Amino acid sequence: MRTILLKGDGIVDVVRERIVTPGLVLIRGSRIVALGAEAELSGAESVETVDCSGSMLMPGLIDCHNHLSMDPTLDNYLTRMNDSIPELTIRAVRMMAVDLQSGVTTSRCMGDKGFLDIECKRAVAAGEISGPRLIVATRGIRASHGHGFVGYPFNGVENLRMAVRENLAAGADLIKIFTTGTVKSTRGLPCFFSREEMLVAVDEAHRAGTPVATHCIGGAALNTAMEAGIDVIEHGYFASDDGLERIEKTGRRLVLTPSIFFTDARIRTLPPHLVEPHLEQREEVGTRLAATIKSGIKFAVGTDGMHGGLAREMKYLTDFGASAGSAVQAATIRAAQVCNMECDLGSLERGKIADIIGIAGNPFEDIAALQRVIAVMKAGRMILPVKAVETGTIK
Repeated sequence: MRTILLKGDGIVDVVRERIVTPGLVLIRGSRIVALGAEAELSGAESVETVDCSGSMLMPGLIDCHNHLSMDPTLDNYLTRMNDSIPELTIRAVRMMAVDLQSGVTTSRCMGDKGFLDIECKRAVAAGEISGPRLIVATRGIRASHGHGFVGYPFNGVENLRMAVRENLAAGADLIKIFTTGTVKSTRGLPCFFSREEMLVAVDEAHRAGTPVATHCIGGAALNTAMEAGIDVIEHGYFASDDGLERIEKTGRRLVLTPSIFFTDARIRTLPPHLVEPHLEQREEVGTRLAATIKSGIKFAVGTDGMHGGLAREMKYLTDFGASAGSAVQAATIRAAQVCNMECDLGSLERGKIADIIGIAGNPFEDIAALQRVIAVMKAGRMILPVKAVETGTIK
């Protein structure tokens, strides 16, 4: 079994928010077997030494909310989700390569058309295409009068039950439903599914051991989602103080996705009728984002399809009051918890999967260091080129 010794300037301990030296990680096969001084003293077995000096070694990033076939650089990009399945799949393959090169080694995919995410997951696992490991929701489930550009319409309790069962049969790792829009309308924050519809989605998924997440920006839908037992709230742009308290008290998870309101280039490529609402509501979203961060909720973070931009999302978190350590945890250990994979991912520890990136700088001092990825390893295999690889023995 292949053994690799990674040598960096230090190890980013995301749990304790500190840098550990020496920056050594010993990997056997796909798992970490030793770190720091222990790795240095692990014997004289034959190894490949990979020189990542000039970088800090940290766990691979986890994009907790992504859409494989979404490309916000395209004009009218949301309506482009109606392109043919072959075109969407080709786009997804290209986007996955961008994500992996940026240091994202795991991607929680929150809805794509035609079950294409299932095939992408299979192809990545088989080594046929390059990309992060995938956790997939398959088809998004929306109401016919509701929001959801990656969703398909289902109405009524029995149709919701059928939709969940079909997604599970296809191989869904989680179920995604759309209970609100993304911006406030003239009617405020309407809720597009009834309590009974949410309950049946949760019941069907939970009986199969599968979590449920909802696109939900706040309002009555947030309260109903809590009552129905939905596990993860996605976005939460307009979550009230009462809503945030409910999330915390019930132990539910929250995934934040700031860029759609705070990246001008992304707003410009929205369908024209959505541009002004995003600009007009930006200030209120910023106020609520700051309140969410101040509340102490243990949030995770995702790009919502802004491929290669997870580090920028983390920077937005710090702009609205999060510590650099909390922003780092949102894309590592807390993201792994949302994915129910904290035993394998999210931190560099003995026995965990060797998803490791090298970044130029200390992220606790400079969050922008996460935008300077110079090495990527996924499950013990180097993805990005590094300065030197030497075969020999541990000295």
